[in-house]
Amino acid sequence: MRRSGTRILDPVLDHRQVDWRLVPAEECPDAEAEADIIRRFFRTPHEPWGPHGAYVEPVQVRRTGRWVLFRQASGLLE
Repeated sequence: MRRSGTRILDPVLDHRQVDWRLVPAEECPDAEAEADIIRRFFRTPHEPWGPHGAYVEPVQVRRTGRWVLFRQASGLLE
């Protein structure tokens, strides 16, 4: 099973992508561990800027009993 990756949501125009990482819940027991993973593996969110409107959304965290999913979308506004 893959534990991280990037999915291109619009392969024709290549304007939007989602970066994700799946971590066992034992390795990420609390908010401090979540913040550490976000700092190490994801980009700093920012509003659209530049001529193409490049943006990075904040990381979303979803938990189940055994896994923690981190997900961050980014792309161009064009």
